[in-house]
Amino acid sequence: MDHYVHAAELEHAALTFEVTDVELARGSTVAEVPTVTFPVTATPARRVLWQLAGLLSLATLASLAGGTVFAASLYGVQWEVTELIKVTQLACSYLVGGWLTWLVLRRPAPKTAPRWWRPLRGHAAGTLGVAISALAMPAAGTLGRDLGPALFGCAVAWLAVEICRSHGVWPDNGAPHTPVQQLQRWKVAQWGFIVCGVSGLLFGLLGKLLTWLDLDIMPVMQDSQMATLGISGPLELALTIVHSVTIEDVVIVAATITLMKAVRRPTWEIYTLVCLIEIGLHAYFGLPAIGAAAMAAGRVWLYLRYRSLLPLMAAHTLWNLFPELGRLSLPNRLMAGVLLAVLFTEIDRRLKKTASQPPPKAPASSQPATPTHDRDRMQETRP
Repeated sequence: MDHYVHAAELEHAALTFEVTDVELARGSTVAEVPTVTFPVTATPARRVLWQLAGLLSLATLASLAGGTVFAASLYGVQWEVTELIKVTQLACSYLVGGWLTWLVLRRPAPKTAPRWWRPLRGHAAGTLGVAISALAMPAAGTLGRDLGPALFGCAVAWLAVEICRSHGVWPDNGAPHTPVQQLQRWKVAQWGFIVCGVSGLLFGLLGKLLTWLDLDIMPVMQDSQMATLGISGPLELALTIVHSVTIEDVVIVAATITLMKAVRRPTWEIYTLVCLIEIGLHAYFGLPAIGAAAMAAGRVWLYLRYRSLLPLMAAHTLWNLFPELGRLSLPNRLMAGVLLAVLFTEIDRRLKKTASQPPPKAPASSQPATPTHDRDRMQETRP
């Protein structure tokens, strides 16, 4: 069955979550944000779940293996599997590139797209697949170590979007079209940053507690996270953030929730799966890695409630940039903190002011609004 053509006819389940009014500076409220729904796919559940399992395996297998090896070294267990992990990453890169190219080529172009759009899209996917495969090879050296994971994360995120599209669902609610929606996105980003901050605090407290207890059965990562990951400069940090945000937010949170909700899996399964994966990815922390469950659960809750991906990515990116601020001198850190506080306060004020104003009346001859529903967004026909 061609799921792209059938996507326009999919039945959308009423998996509705509680919606709250948007609070404004003056204490008043505006119209409620549209109810969040997760569409159901016509594809058999077993096929969707197998594809999700394959996606998560390709995205996280090498990282999980590396984290497990590092965690084992904290207990004095030395596994000489470095070369095996490199081969695993190379195999995953080949599979991601091939799967992505196949999905992109078989997806029909929108009827309004120019004739050259479809082959260009296929060439882009193929080029990205070749790039991540080449950079995963041992001969790639330093370039592969720094740039390879970032491009791999982008490729896996694109693959996640294509898999969702192939089943007639979309891992995001679309761009905000009203001031109320813009304010809601801003609130999601704020809460996403708070979730990251709380989880970071939990990581630190657990690490300090276990270090103070000094128990051999509960070892902790001795160096900082940046030192453990081999990050020594702004460029390496930026590339690491790209890899982290694309895989953790796009694949592990958004695509996983979207596909599991598309086949009506219970919410507790989603929380369990995402939390376990996040703990495994942060295993190099030692026992404090359980703090990753708080970050995972918070982001899952936000996505289930608002189904908004980009604010979560923005919040995660900003949080990951904070270690770079720690390298600054104290006066520069204070100045950066004040500037960020003023900037965010002004953004918040402007968004609240805009959202509190009544919406303008649309003229009778106005064009129809940009489709934001999955069914409208996915409606495509073969050229």
